Amino acid sequence: MFKKISLFVLICMSSNANAQNLEEFTVKNIHFHMGVIAAFAEVVNMDVKQIGLSEMFSADEASKWEPVVKHIAERNDVLYYRESDFLVTDLFAPSRTAGKTLFIIYKGDTLEKYNALKARKAGLITSNKYNKDARREIATGFGKLLDYSDNVINGLIASNGIKN
Repeated sequence: MFKKISLFVLICMSSNANAQNLEEFTVKNIHFHMGVIAAFAEVVNMDVKQIGLSEMFSADEASKWEPVVKHIAERNDVLYYRESDFLVTDLFAPSRTAGKTLFIIYKGDTLEKYNALKARKAGLITSNKYNKDARREIATGFGKLLDYSDNVINGLIASNGIKN
């Protein structure tokens, strides 16, 4: 099963490089994006991942495609959350999500964990304690919620110019 999921992810990542760009969504590639959401819904339902993240959408695009996301979530017995205030950490460049909306695919109390992490970051910022160690804590916590390995978390943080 793991081999099948790994192969699917590899095919998705390599089969449509344009789909990873923040281009305008079209009928031509929206099927790819909904397929990615469906794949995440399946692996979240099977407890392979706690959270799946869609590609970024404008607010209008998110409204247009939300009924499809809802159907995908229901079909896979998971939940979704429309997020327009994405948790920015050192895992991803802030420019990727600024002004964008995405869908979080989850089940159980995972959304509560995500929101608790957002609240923790906000508290650290408010108390002027969002320093290098705190940034690492929040990024690592989010990476763990995404079920990334330590190597992947460290690589993403490093790719955003943050050194240990």
